[in-house]
Amino acid sequence: MIQKEVSMSRFRVFLFVFLALALVAGISAQERRPQAKPAPETKEPPKSTVVINARLIDGTGASLLENATIVITNKKFEAVGPKDKIEIPKNADIIDAKGRTVIPGLIDAHQHMANFAPSQYDTRTKNESLDGFRAAFRLHQYIMVGITTVKDLLSPNQVSIMAKKAYNEGLFVGARPVVCGEGITSTGGHGAEGSQIVDGADAWRQAVREQLRRGADFIKLLPPYSREEVTAAIEETHAHQKFVSLHSGMFQGQYDFIRWGIDAGADCVEHAYALPDDVIKKMGEKKVFCVPTVSVLLVIAQNAVKQGRPAPKQHLEGPEIFKKLRAAGVRMAIGTDPVGDNTLLYPGFYFDEVEFFAANGYSPMETIVAATKTGAEVCFAADKYGTIEKGKFGDLLILGADPLKDIKALRNSVQVIVQDGRVIKS
Repeated sequence: MIQKEVSMSRFRVFLFVFLALALVAGISAQERRPQAKPAPETKEPPKSTVVINARLIDGTGASLLENATIVITNKKFEAVGPKDKIEIPKNADIIDAKGRTVIPGLIDAHQHMANFAPSQYDTRTKNESLDGFRAAFRLHQYIMVGITTVKDLLSPNQVSIMAKKAYNEGLFVGARPVVCGEGITSTGGHGAEGSQIVDGADAWRQAVREQLRRGADFIKLLPPYSREEVTAAIEETHAHQKFVSLHSGMFQGQYDFIRWGIDAGADCVEHAYALPDDVIKKMGEKKVFCVPTVSVLLVIAQNAVKQGRPAPKQHLEGPEIFKKLRAAGVRMAIGTDPVGDNTLLYPGFYFDEVEFFAANGYSPMETIVAATKTGAEVCFAADKYGTIEKGKFGDLLILGADPLKDIKALRNSVQVIVQDGRVIKS
């Protein structure tokens, strides 16, 4: 019996070895056998979105183009022009804009995306996670009315930088964030609750490096500061080929801060208040931009009166300073600035500022340029978006009404929203 079991065991071992050798031999023969070459892969061209029969306002300030064709491929405008000069790619998604007006996506050039109304939220809850949700909510509000890009002029901690990362990872649908991270100010300075607080020229220079290291797209500086501090910060920012936005006006009744910042080479001034005539003149000469935010200045003044307080004189001067800036040739962009309970007016509050421009000397075409091209310029991204031109990101709106006849068409008649070539609303 034992001998039989041994024989069976030997047989099993023999069978296993035989099968293993056969398998190896088969693999070896397979390797030696000429292999058929795989058929070459045929890559289909990327799908395009094409807008046809458009009344095109491209944002550059050029005259309206009738019967335009716009081709968007790989997120960018591939071809723009008269329909008889543009070839439509095969299998493209077609949007017929016949009888409608196409403009670039709008830009809000002054936001604080984590700011919400004290009456609506418990502001004692200072939590970065909650602020992140607030930021995503505001950006989503904006994209759904046609604002495709938002410039955040400081948010606490790294909320805006993380919101930008989340947007870039496709975690939510919203306006494209352009961010400075935190502002930079000195001990006791303006905007301290959302700024990096530093003292001394070397510390200001280091703060610029720190914000850029974290992922800031530009730098925001707020008074008070010494001439040496603001000069060091602007020099450092420009050394990194970035853009500097400067909070305007006086601090404790002094105008020297804004003068020093303009002299040092600031690129843009935020807010049209407390700007003396000599500064306005110099801004025009040095081609410094301004985001006037006049609508919020007037709301703050009105709210003060409602609460039984005198309206701040510098806020009431906003419309007059706006006119002086325009007369001096200062290029201005549309920006809002959410402060206190005026955040309850969003996203429609953006269009209040648009309509203020149109009611105070800007033609409808100039107003559209301020809301698009100039907005991109103050985001330091005029080569990326802001106009409907070949090579730029495919952001556009299709309006049911003509904004050249009534600028309120921007507020009331957005029918289709496209961002980066993706249809967000149709």
